Amino acid sequence: MSTGYVHASARGPNYGFAVNVITSPLLDKLDTLVSKARPMALSLSPFLISLERGLAGEDEAKVHEPAATSEKEEHLNPPNPIPDNLTSTDLTAGLTPDDLTPGDLTSTDLTFAELTPGVWRWVEAVAGREAVLACEVGALDSSDMVFVVLWYRNDDKEPFYSYDNRPGRLEAPEARHSIKRPVLEGRATFRPGQVPALHIKPVLITDQANYTCRVDFRIASSRRTHLVLVVVEPPGQPVVRVGGRTVTGEVVTGEVLGPLQEHASLTLTCSVAGGVPPPVVVWRWHGKVVDAAVESRIGGVTVNELVVSRLSRDYHNTRLACLATNNNVTSPAIASVTVTMNLRPLVTRVEHPPRSLRVGQQHQFVCTSAGSRPHPNITWTLGNMPTLPPIPALTEHGVNISSSRVKVMVSRQHHGQRLSCTSLNPLFPDYPLTDSIILNVTYPPVARVELGGDGIDVVVEGQDLHLTCNVDANPPTYKISWFQKHRPLLHSLAAGVVVKGRSLSIRGVTRHQAGPYVCVAYNVEGDAQSTPINITVNYAPVCVSEGAVGQVLAAGVGQVVNVTCSVLASPPSVRFSWVFNNSRRSERLPGDQVLLSPDGQSVARFMARDPEDYGTLQCWAENTVGKMSPPCLFNIIPAGMPEPPVDCSLHNQTYNSLAVVCTPGFDGGLTQTFTARVYEAVRGVGQVNVTSSVPRFTLHGLTPGLDYLIQVVAHNALGASTPVTLSAFTYKTAENRMRNKKTEEVSRSDAEGEEVLLADMTVVVAAAAVGVAVMGAVVVVVVVVSRCVVVRRRREHSTTVHHTSTATQPGPSIPACPVTSGDGDVEFEMEALVVDGSVLLPPPPRPPPERK
Repeated sequence: MSTGYVHASARGPNYGFAVNVITSPLLDKLDTLVSKARPMALSLSPFLISLERGLAGEDEAKVHEPAATSEKEEHLNPPNPIPDNLTSTDLTAGLTPDDLTPGDLTSTDLTFAELTPGVWRWVEAVAGREAVLACEVGALDSSDMVFVVLWYRNDDKEPFYSYDNRPGRLEAPEARHSIKRPVLEGRATFRPGQVPALHIKPVLITDQANYTCRVDFRIASSRRTHLVLVVVEPPGQPVVRVGGRTVTGEVVTGEVLGPLQEHASLTLTCSVAGGVPPPVVVWRWHGKVVDAAVESRIGGVTVNELVVSRLSRDYHNTRLACLATNNNVTSPAIASVTVTMNLRPLVTRVEHPPRSLRVGQQHQFVCTSAGSRPHPNITWTLGNMPTLPPIPALTEHGVNISSSRVKVMVSRQHHGQRLSCTSLNPLFPDYPLTDSIILNVTYPPVARVELGGDGIDVVVEGQDLHLTCNVDANPPTYKISWFQKHRPLLHSLAAGVVVKGRSLSIRGVTRHQAGPYVCVAYNVEGDAQSTPINITVNYAPVCVSEGAVGQVLAAGVGQVVNVTCSVLASPPSVRFSWVFNNSRRSERLPGDQVLLSPDGQSVARFMARDPEDYGTLQCWAENTVGKMSPPCLFNIIPAGMPEPPVDCSLHNQTYNSLAVVCTPGFDGGLTQTFTARVYEAVRGVGQVNVTSSVPRFTLHGLTPGLDYLIQVVAHNALGASTPVTLSAFTYKTAENRMRNKKTEEVSRSDAEGEEVLLADMTVVVAAAAVGVAVMGAVVVVVVVVSRCVVVRRRREHSTTVHHTSTATQPGPSIPACPVTSGDGDVEFEMEALVVDGSVLLPPPPRPPPERK
């Protein structure tokens, strides 16, 4: 007879789990893995189950193949029925902790007995509820079907329940069921379906047995399923006792126990009667199991005794619950008690003590005590003696907090004395709890600045400066600030300023750090500023304008330029010297070219006699500290005409104005101005002329709907730059746009009835308009050319014009010819350009583009 190996595979509300059996042919393959299993059953991991399915092959089919004779049927039944007195101790026989890994079965999940080969199921049910015994059918061909289902109990040779599903019978459906065991009448029902099963409801203790389900098919061989039904009887209600006194019984639970003294011991006994198998009894507190050890099981009563050797305040107003259970279906039976306790004060604290007290002021102090049960007594004392009389106080008690208030008129004698608050629970006379503060009588600070080192208030630039702020204050100052010329000084290593405690250090002091210094001390009573101490910093001369490149001055050949050198120095008495330097020579200016102004500035008179005399003037100054470095630099360059503006662009357009913005070019070394002129693009007539110190222009008063040319020119004392020309136009007015729109709409409506006539007229009108425009342009060109030729011939007698331009670069422009407008005003024309000796006139007139 082969020994069976079991593994849990399912659990539900009415049955515990199923057991699969590996037959003897597979045992030979697994001997090395299951040596612990003989002769008892062993819980296998899912790995072994998968191994069984992968390797069993033909052997697995033999497990499900039913026996052909009654002897084999008899052999497949377990040799002995499950005993009625099965206990949880029996469930763990032969197991070690290594046999039950996480995820495997627990001690209440298994019964170990020798099992014959076959398909087994373990079913756990609670007495009084429903038991479901599933029957293994397996996969069937579509042409096959279940004919008969027979149920056997223990060693019975005759089935106690049968289900006949053979076709051709005329009985009613209920007549196909037959029960031969009277005790199951009205309680047992077989329900065919996808998972056929025998349902027993209500299940009784006497129903506990081994069951076999045999299924006969029309074609396939019969199949058997063996099931072990274990009926569990839940335990009774736990009873809790303290020192022999029953606290909770079968009806009463949640009783209050106490009050108990803090740090005392407590013993609780929980007794549970009945239960098959005997229940597991545990104590829980704060949702955790604190005691799971069962002391005794005598006469069907399970006892668990909980001992708390030292009750902490965490047990106050908490529940200790005793739980009993012996199955995974019903809820545990529970009995609980609530513990109450007498507690010592947990906290005594003087609330928000003042950091300082002023003489003559009255202060109120508050002391709170928490955690005491019952309420404590609170007393106040003031002084440093061991025994002091209490101070009268007002005490109030809350739910868990007691509060006491006392008022004290502060005097200087109270400075440094101790004010104490003590709370004491009368039930714990040996455990007072005290908090105290030291009274601090304060006054505002008094500050004074002292020099460090040799105590001299004059330092040389580059040396270190050390100052100390001496403060007399009570309480001590919480902050000291330094100020120089009313500007705060902050700690900065990068700037060389070190503020530490009451000291101020400035590393490598500079001339900018000279002046008055004060310190301000702060405490909770106020603040005080010291008397200023003035620090003088001596330094070598430096230029007033500290530019790395120097100033740029423009002068013409033979033009005298006065160059002024201004320096700062301490002490202010300085000596000046001048040096001229260029690529050809470097020399010191003679004394007759250098003057000293009344305000202490040095002035050098410089004149370039030829183009080689331009270069750099260096102004040097020296005092008692040293010679300046670097010198003041002045770059003398030849003066010239300015360069034209760059990056000119149109920024805004309206129906009567245009806005132009440019970037200035080099000014030639002289002050420059800018001029913007606006010409009509068709006629070349100027409309606006604007001059500005910066190349930004807003040109107003323009005619709407016309094209314009804008010329921007830079001027200085030596001449003008090449003009920069922009093209622009103004928008039409809203009135013109509306009139054009209405005309188009009228024309479009008239054209609907006279399309052919309108086309002919359009051709005629267009031809006439072109002719008129050409004639007008010819007349204008002739007039302009005639006037310009006359003017030019007159000027040729007095001035000779030199043309040096090339074919790609425009030369000098001919002066504009005056034109008289229709209203009699004289305006200016756009200048005609000369290229290779030829006069280029403005472009011929063209109709302006349509602007919306």
